[in-house]
Amino acid sequence: MRLALAFTLTLTCTQAAHASRPLDALDADKSAAESEVKDLERRARALDEQANERRDRLKRRVRALYKLSSGGYLRLLVRADDPGELVARHEAVRRVLKRDLDELEAIREESRAVDADHARRSNALADSLERSHERAVAQSENARPAGLAARRGHLARPVPGALAAPFGVYKDADTKLPLSRRGLELSSHRGEPVRASAPGTVRWVGEVAGLGAGVMIDHGDGYLTLTARLREVSVEGGETVAAGAVLGASLGPTVYFELSQAGTPLDPATWLAR
Repeated sequence: MRLALAFTLTLTCTQAAHASRPLDALDADKSAAESEVKDLERRARALDEQANERRDRLKRRVRALYKLSSGGYLRLLVRADDPGELVARHEAVRRVLKRDLDELEAIREESRAVDADHARRSNALADSLERSHERAVAQSENARPAGLAARRGHLARPVPGALAAPFGVYKDADTKLPLSRRGLELSSHRGEPVRASAPGTVRWVGEVAGLGAGVMIDHGDGYLTLTARLREVSVEGGETVAAGAVLGASLGPTVYFELSQAGTPLDPATWLAR
């Protein structure tokens, strides 16, 4: 007797039901199903061992009966001294053989029940594994950068000019003191169109101290851009703009561009397309 241990990958839960299950519940389902399948496999091996033992015992008894009868069951019976003894011997042999056969059949019945339970538990385990896989895929997708983060290195340049002043600490030409620039400046000429680097919502339009007119855009997830040194502005607060939309015209000779996330300034040079 062999107990089939192959998993039957039958999914019984709908996608909607999967989505409604908490992540810790999915892990608990998976662990419980794995434990139950392992228990069933141990039971199956134990039943195989018991069945083999019962078959061996039955063979030994049949051989013993054969030897006692000097060659066969019929001769064992007919060697009785009287009819009463013949009946008694016949009943004794029948009881012994029936007991062994009944025990073997009981083991077979239990094995069939274990087979059915194993198939059901295997389906549950397959289902929990599938849900765990779906959860892992969902987590992987959620871990991928979204919104502005996904555009790093590909943001539209406000103007196509070269880098005129970099982000970060620099030495002031007049005072020779170290200063820090929160953004960078790109070469431009007066009246040149200045464009949005990415889609978003205009949060503020106004004068930026020392930088002239500026436009601040909210790109979601805490990302903000500030584009300044504008001679004129062509957008209004609350307006939704697309990547590349004209924000205004350059004051020249440079355009200031700043990028921050949750208030922390970032180096725009690593975000802008080359």
